[in-house]
Amino acid sequence: MTPRANLARPLAFGLCALSALMHAGAARAQAQAAAPLQAPAVTPAVAAAATPVVTPATASMTPPASWSEVNLPGQPVYQDHYIGGGTLAPDISAGELGTDSDAAEGLARSIQIDAVASVLSSRESGTSSNAVEDGLVGKAQWETAQYGAWSLDASARAMSSDAGPSEEGQGGVLTLRQRDMPFDGGWQADNGLGDLNAPDLSLARLQARFYLPTDPMQGATTEWHGPSDMQIVAGVGVPGLYDGIEVPDFRTLGGSTATAGAEWSPAAHWTVGGQFIDAHDVNLAVGPLIDGDSRLSSDAGLLSALWQDQGGRIQFNLLDGEVSGKSNSLGSWVDASITQGHVQQSAGLFRVDPNMTWGNQLIANDAQGGYYRFDYQSRQWTTDFGIDEVRSVDDLGNNTTFLTGDARYQILRDWGVGGVANLSRSDGGSGWSLEGYLDHLDPLGTSRVQADFAGTPAGKDASLTLLQTWTTAPGTRLSTGASVERISGAAVDDYTQDSTMLALSAYGGGRFSARLGMEGNVRWATTVQGRAAPGVSANVSLTYQIAANWQILATYYDSQTASWTPLIVESPLTPPTPQAVPAISERGAFLTLRYQRSSGSHFAPLGGPPGGGSGEIAGIVYLDANANGRIDAGESGVPNLTVVLDGRFSVQTDAAGRFDFPVVASGHHVITVISDNLPLPWSLQNEGRTEIEVTTRGRASVELGAQRLR
Repeated sequence: MTPRANLARPLAFGLCALSALMHAGAARAQAQAAAPLQAPAVTPAVAAAATPVVTPATASMTPPASWSEVNLPGQPVYQDHYIGGGTLAPDISAGELGTDSDAAEGLARSIQIDAVASVLSSRESGTSSNAVEDGLVGKAQWETAQYGAWSLDASARAMSSDAGPSEEGQGGVLTLRQRDMPFDGGWQADNGLGDLNAPDLSLARLQARFYLPTDPMQGATTEWHGPSDMQIVAGVGVPGLYDGIEVPDFRTLGGSTATAGAEWSPAAHWTVGGQFIDAHDVNLAVGPLIDGDSRLSSDAGLLSALWQDQGGRIQFNLLDGEVSGKSNSLGSWVDASITQGHVQQSAGLFRVDPNMTWGNQLIANDAQGGYYRFDYQSRQWTTDFGIDEVRSVDDLGNNTTFLTGDARYQILRDWGVGGVANLSRSDGGSGWSLEGYLDHLDPLGTSRVQADFAGTPAGKDASLTLLQTWTTAPGTRLSTGASVERISGAAVDDYTQDSTMLALSAYGGGRFSARLGMEGNVRWATTVQGRAAPGVSANVSLTYQIAANWQILATYYDSQTASWTPLIVESPLTPPTPQAVPAISERGAFLTLRYQRSSGSHFAPLGGPPGGGSGEIAGIVYLDANANGRIDAGESGVPNLTVVLDGRFSVQTDAAGRFDFPVVASGHHVITVISDNLPLPWSLQNEGRTEIEVTTRGRASVELGAQRLR
């Protein structure tokens, strides 16, 4: 067994073992909460006297012998207690983290600077390489009186790596964003400069089956909102790719890209719009080649019209494009849905020519057909049924009929049962998959037992999984998982898989004291029979508050992709055939020194009134593989997504999908996600919009799960 597996397995077991400690902490907290309150006795003589001030010094004094004489019979002696045992974090908005006399002057502003040192190594296809991610990472946010809210994300990365010149980035990222700049006539503007994503109209983002991805680029963007739901977008830059684990980097691909578009509501219930995007001479560093050409030039125009009311919507889309000199590529699709009580029905028709692109990225293409969905939800039942019929436009692709259905029934308050079934019949291979699960809510937390089966002409796959989300002490969380999987008959990398794998996983963390916190997600898999490489995925970070504005973080990162691949039947556009996955191994350790500060009196906490209390929002955007609405052990986060607080302040998710707003006004807030880099076919409902309450000195957690399009 490799040293990586030896190191990751104790991490997985260690995080699992935390459940016992957390459960004991929760029981201890409940016992303390259930204990009778100890209050001072009151007599007429004492009531007439002035109430004394209790300080920590006087609270520790031994009461005089005559104290019991003023107690009412049977009442316990009063003892003073600190709230939370004296472990409350300071309220940043009250100035407890700053000593400068001008800290409370001006509008709201905050800054975070990380100094990162790392040790990294990787191995792929028998070759080894080393990389360095030493550098600085900075994030800042500030309010202005007339120019809206501003955010800055920047990094400077040491350029020491075994990668070739064509694979090296620019040495960091620099992104400046401004939101909600007010103008006359009800107009507002959002602008961006640096390493960001080309903007899309809202009509281009709200797609049921065909997604138009945004292109990462180095350039400038602008987005204007005005009366009659008017939206104008534009952007220009050089396409590129994000890279990095703890210190972000950006690698340009050469060439150029530009886009512009507008939409508005000319009448009640109607929204219409159009957008044009052009990419010229872009290096295809990733993705399939078109006619063997390693560079791409394309342009495409989109026209879209949406009609909607409270119960229904229908959207028409027409896409016309040219790729590397090939003209007359067309795409058209219409999506409709209607909601009546507990029932929602949706359907669509589509036809997209081969080699259809949006910017420098291919979209789902060479497909024509239609789909239908039926959803029913009640207090006890959640059901979904769908059928897709997909045919190749040029008869060179696969023709597929795909049936899917899932149902969940809440038997009792604490018990639920459900299942998912998929059936695919295609030229590229037919297959089926079944999933059944049982959910149970008990004092220990929420449990799920899940069985999965899949079969294709290439082989069979069966697995049994036990998931547990534990009841833990306030401010902490823990989920664990264990599974056994059997793959037989599927040929990958010129050999037949016939193996049994065992996997353990854990996800959790939180604040264990006013100074110490932890976040971790670990998955460890090994072969108990047959031929298969072990798999490791680990990202664990410890945080310690060493001073008012200073933290130190120690992070361990390990990612080892096994050379075996499970069989999956889940998409009408992908035949159920195994795909070869090369064995890749990456391992690293990071040490980070963090400086964090917030100040300003007008909105001292972000979005808050003068003198208001503050708390913290911390969250993660993750891929909800089993669609149960909560993050489970082993589910991965999504990096480099833009998360927006109250439509004004933005941050980027890190390599583990985590984000943080460290100083936020107490009260009601709204979190949304701009899914720029969300991998297809995953999507967030309603842009991940989540409403959350923040308490003074509290830490509100947000888990935003993206679900796979079925």
